[in-house]
Amino acid sequence: MQLTNTAPRAQGVDSLHTVPVVPVQTEGLQPLGESTDRASLFLPFDAQTGLAAFWSGSSFVVVADHAVPAMARVSGGTGLFAGLHVSVMDHATLVVLSLPAHPQLALTQHSGGWELVASSGGSKKPLMPEQGRGYVRFLVAQPGQVVAMPDPASGARLFVATSRQATGGIAQPLQGIGYSVKPSLEGAVIVADSEQIFVRATPRGPVLQALSLNPVPIGQPLYPQADTPARGKDWQWLELDHASSAVLSPLPHPLPDDPARRLALAHAAFLAGNAKQAEQLLAPSASHPSSGAEEQGEQFFRAVVALLAGPIGSASTLADVTWYAWPELHVWQGLYALKTGQDSQITSILLAQGARQLAQYPAGVRDLVFPQLATYLARYGTEAQRNALPELPDGSAYDLPRALLLARSGKIETARIALENLTASSNPVTASYAQVALVRLLREADQIAPDMAVDVYSKLLRPSGPEQALSGGPRQQAQLGLALAYSENGQSRAALAGLDSLQPGEELPSDSLADAYSQVLYRLVFGTLRGASEARGTAAHSAEGLSGEDVAQLVGQALPKVRDGAAKAKLLTGYGRLLLSLGKAAEAQRRLDQAVQMQPDPLARSEIQDFLAQAALQQGHLADAQAATDQILLTALQPDLAARKAYNAARIAQARGETAKALALLAHDETDAGLDLRGKLYESDRQWAQAVQVVGRLASRSLPTEGPLTDSQKILVLRLATDAAAARDQATLHTLKDWLAGRSLGRERDALLKILLQTPGKSKASP
Repeated sequence: MQLTNTAPRAQGVDSLHTVPVVPVQTEGLQPLGESTDRASLFLPFDAQTGLAAFWSGSSFVVVADHAVPAMARVSGGTGLFAGLHVSVMDHATLVVLSLPAHPQLALTQHSGGWELVASSGGSKKPLMPEQGRGYVRFLVAQPGQVVAMPDPASGARLFVATSRQATGGIAQPLQGIGYSVKPSLEGAVIVADSEQIFVRATPRGPVLQALSLNPVPIGQPLYPQADTPARGKDWQWLELDHASSAVLSPLPHPLPDDPARRLALAHAAFLAGNAKQAEQLLAPSASHPSSGAEEQGEQFFRAVVALLAGPIGSASTLADVTWYAWPELHVWQGLYALKTGQDSQITSILLAQGARQLAQYPAGVRDLVFPQLATYLARYGTEAQRNALPELPDGSAYDLPRALLLARSGKIETARIALENLTASSNPVTASYAQVALVRLLREADQIAPDMAVDVYSKLLRPSGPEQALSGGPRQQAQLGLALAYSENGQSRAALAGLDSLQPGEELPSDSLADAYSQVLYRLVFGTLRGASEARGTAAHSAEGLSGEDVAQLVGQALPKVRDGAAKAKLLTGYGRLLLSLGKAAEAQRRLDQAVQMQPDPLARSEIQDFLAQAALQQGHLADAQAATDQILLTALQPDLAARKAYNAARIAQARGETAKALALLAHDETDAGLDLRGKLYESDRQWAQAVQVVGRLASRSLPTEGPLTDSQKILVLRLATDAAAARDQATLHTLKDWLAGRSLGRERDALLKILLQTPGKSKASP
């Protein structure tokens, strides 16, 4: 069913609910007011770069699906596209054009890139969604990647689906349950109002789904859940109802020539619990001619066998969204996601949906997959997802997930005892997993220190005695644990080296690895900043003694491994502050700009704009500094932020020679930075008495009454003395001399101070 915006009761893009579709005038692609003279902007995106373009508030946004460093040098010049801003991210490139009048635009693709023009010409055929069972697909000829980002204007959660070939966009805004679709000039832009909404790239175009234990309806209805297990498609296509009669026979030699016979033998081997033998029987077999339903069933069976016995690439058909039409197949899509290391948030949902269903499989098949499913949900599932697990069957295969579930439910001591018992398991793989899980449990419960965790993990990975070194899954779990323990122990370089040796896969979901990088970098960046704050006047360094330069290099290399989002925005903000402290203002500005684009919260975004203004000021980029300062919003909610905005504005005014304006902005600023700047302004204007007052207040709280002085404190003493001498303020000079009490500023500074202290006072007025 196609969508329409003209019917009296317009249907949403999920085809299930009659939701009014209201055109959003400020988001449309129609001109406002007079037509604009033709102007153009060339965007050097090659044919392998996916692109989307849409309006966000008063800005027109172009998104490319990977970093294009050359775009950092693109300039809009003058005219319509003069207000151009480019942000090159780690995994995307954003081009934002400030166009409050919303002129009509056209986007065309050439051999060397794309051209954006102000044009009144006709638009391409609009991109229309296609409704499937449980999903909506946007048909794109050459789909690119899907970029998740906050809306630049509203902060709303966006999925921006790009196209590598000019396809067209969405002509009018559309509304569905839990999401909406923005108008676009190219690609599809989905606003996710519900946390259930996800969009992923597929070869036939981006697919929108709601993934949850209780998902909102999307697209056409799913097929009804079978009333009994035996009526489900999984039971039919895997022939699970024949399990009781299945007998595992030796692999025949030679293999039968008849494909149907080999398929039957493969089913028997699979039902008896031998997926590897089933794979051997299927490997040389071409599918025999059959009806469409039989073809579909055989395709599913072959994919399941490949999932369990390999090669995993032959199981990739399970990722096809069309299988989602049958609720009983969701769990197999989850198992494919598990095996390929996909995001644990989505994987856990799919597994939890089918946990009880899988537990009812015949034992031979159940025990091939259910222990792994239970272990995965025990490690990564939410409380609701863990509660979806039925009571685990008896048997040693389920002892590990049982212990992990105890740990996740907060029963630490019971879990510890269970894991200790499992370390003596006769199954070496179970024993290895238990050893690693026990160390992690003790560390998370703070029952062992980080250095002890490092020692234990290291011994498990490289035993000095006759013990067997860990391998396979337990080894990867131990390597991850060791990296995090290194980080907690202040050994960030070793932690990052350990993470670099890991790849997402069956034992390690992609988001878990990305989050581990985030933890290590967060501790490194903010630990270094905290150390620099506590040791004022000394160079920044990490807890392990790395210089600020070394820290900056390590963080910069690892940042692409961290997932984009609000958490990375916070990390980038700290990294930008560190770069500022090292005098690397240009790189700080680039990283802080990335943080702004990732941060959905307007108050947090304003905090970043403050640092962005500082980075621009350090480089003398007054226009950038003014633009960042203007974006510091919601100051009424945070007085400190209002003061920093005024401070930045004062620095801009100072750079422009507007001393009176700068002083007016700082009139009530009593921070160290504010007093320092006011003092400089008074000094530059030769208002010495006023300079003595503000620099004196700064000195009174910055200078210790006894003990040695740091270099910055010595400079402040000499500065106050210079101001007081220029003002002929004998009282301040004598107070300063008494306060020093013989403490030295260094030979040259002592000599200069001696001269300043001899400055005569003001002459008395004549009677």
